[in-house]
Amino acid sequence: MLRFIPLIILTLTLSFSKDNSLIKESSPYLLRHAHNPVNWYAWNKTTLQLAKKEKKPILLSIGYSTCHWCHVMEEESFEHQDVADILNRYFISIKVDKEEFPNIDKKYQNLFRAYKGKRGGWPLSVFLTSTLEPFFITTYMPRGAYGGMENITTLTTRLGKLYKDKEKLKAELEKFKEAKHQMDSPPLPSAKKLEFNSIIKSSKERVSAEYDIENSGFSTANTKFPEASKIELLLKIYHINGDKNALKMAKDTLVTMSKRGIYDQIEGGFFRYSNKSWTIPHFQKLLYVNAQLIPQYLEMYNITKNIYFFNIAKATVDEMERHYQEEGHYYSASDSVGKEGIEGLYFAYLYDELLEGLQKKEHFGKEEVEEILEYLTIEELGNLDGELSHVNISDELSTPKRISEVNNYLKKLRKTRNFPFLDKKIITSWNAMMVKSLYMISQYDSSYLTIANKRLGRLIKLMWDGKNLYHQTLLDKKPTQKGQLEDYAYLVDTLLTAHQVTLDKKYIKKASLLAHQAKDLFNDKGDWYMSQTLPKVKADFDDKYYSSPLAILLNAFLTLANIHDDLDLGEESRRVLKLYGQLLEKKPQESSTLVILALREKGGIVTLKGSKKELEAHQKEFQEIDHPFLLQKIHPYEGYVACKLGICFATSKNFEGIKRLIEREKHEMGVKKVIKRWGK
Repeated sequence: MLRFIPLIILTLTLSFSKDNSLIKESSPYLLRHAHNPVNWYAWNKTTLQLAKKEKKPILLSIGYSTCHWCHVMEEESFEHQDVADILNRYFISIKVDKEEFPNIDKKYQNLFRAYKGKRGGWPLSVFLTSTLEPFFITTYMPRGAYGGMENITTLTTRLGKLYKDKEKLKAELEKFKEAKHQMDSPPLPSAKKLEFNSIIKSSKERVSAEYDIENSGFSTANTKFPEASKIELLLKIYHINGDKNALKMAKDTLVTMSKRGIYDQIEGGFFRYSNKSWTIPHFQKLLYVNAQLIPQYLEMYNITKNIYFFNIAKATVDEMERHYQEEGHYYSASDSVGKEGIEGLYFAYLYDELLEGLQKKEHFGKEEVEEILEYLTIEELGNLDGELSHVNISDELSTPKRISEVNNYLKKLRKTRNFPFLDKKIITSWNAMMVKSLYMISQYDSSYLTIANKRLGRLIKLMWDGKNLYHQTLLDKKPTQKGQLEDYAYLVDTLLTAHQVTLDKKYIKKASLLAHQAKDLFNDKGDWYMSQTLPKVKADFDDKYYSSPLAILLNAFLTLANIHDDLDLGEESRRVLKLYGQLLEKKPQESSTLVILALREKGGIVTLKGSKKELEAHQKEFQEIDHPFLLQKIHPYEGYVACKLGICFATSKNFEGIKRLIEREKHEMGVKKVIKRWGK
């Protein structure tokens, strides 16, 4: 009889480790939960109908595959049978990959913010009725006591029982009425007229109020994100009026991030977020974070001519090419952990290991090594959990002579380690962001232009079937999920950048086609939505994580109006700006890309027209023209013409002449003439 006991145990183990329905999904995040004892479902009509049929509430759990706290909650709770028993008894549990369905994530993040008065995050946990009415919302649900939050087993048991009590449930549903009303409230125009200079003044003041004087960046909270859109706005303000304080905030933020731990000092690239001093990150690298920071470093290089900024941009591009690119496409992100399950292990070092290795293998002297390790902030007791140290550059010490040899040695050590888990989703919008960065760096290093052209061609071939644009897929799978607003917005933006760099008309034609298609698909009776499919979530102008897709698209509309005569698109940009006047007035710091749109529209975009031969001959000089809103367009005549929308104001037979006239116009911007206004 005893010999059958192991077989019985094995059978019981297999029965409890049975895969749930997520095993049929392709999302790496969902597949990570396919072996949980929780009976997870994917978000689809069948699942939602099942909740109604069984008259069960829904636990909607939103996250992504490289989310640190999502992993913690899975390991602490969702992998355990006691938690699964509660969830399986009371709820239909649905997992959503926020990168797969940004519209669903946006809806419930907005709900969290309206209900709690602060931003949410991931994992996001929403408890809904079978008809999708919210009655409880939170983020991470701890297994034990943590920060005063309710234990997951206690919480889910309480909510499961509450759902069966009609009076208590009704009371909880009532609490969300005001939050839902706030979410559904229409945009409001400004009660006063907003002028060009007043927009600059108020947005600069609001961004300055958030600025961390001690560490730079735009928050003094314990968690800090690199907000590329705020940096871009500050650089635009500097270009408009020479505001040195705006330039200083942008420059100091870029320098500080690039010297501290949020930047990978050894291989390049930025992590998603860090502590407030930028020294200790959560070690995820996301494609969009890097793609949107590269242009800011390039612009700072353009302003200062300091090669340091170009080198950071180049190292970041090269890191995306090295670890995140395959067959011409970019993966979405890497996790903070590898197979060993230790956060940051791939990126961190042990003091004693380096002290010994650099002396014995690289023939450094002991004092020399100690000096270098101090410069890299690699400490004997570690600066992470345990004895591991993450590299930061000391501001107080001069650069050691043999630092490049040390960097090569540290790279060599990494080659012996397991690279963190990669989420191999190919997301159209994020790939487009990265391709745009390739075009931008190609203006300073032409070797990247061929790469940019190839990457853009591959993206369009994979995600565009001649009729439909798609949102995401995996390399070995044909895309099936229809494109979201963000995919159209960022691809149109990249196509316009490609046109400006190459002057190839095919890019502007494709941009115009996709822009008009986006307007048809996502604009319903004047309201803009994130997706073609349910839930229909209104697009907004929040730039917290990456620039608002709607603001990116409306900026593209304004560009197309100026260089492709798409006047209807330009009018749509102006219409939406008028609608959101109060947002520009009261919260410009949350909507930097919308502010840039307002400044472009009110200040006026200048289009430099010339023959293809003339424009190509002066591409480098074109970059040097002192004007914040400048485009170029081929025309069939000799000489140069400078135009604003609807009027050409200057001509010249030579480039230097037209350059002077454009720069003169810039210095009159918002000063000598009354510019169009909008208000109530």
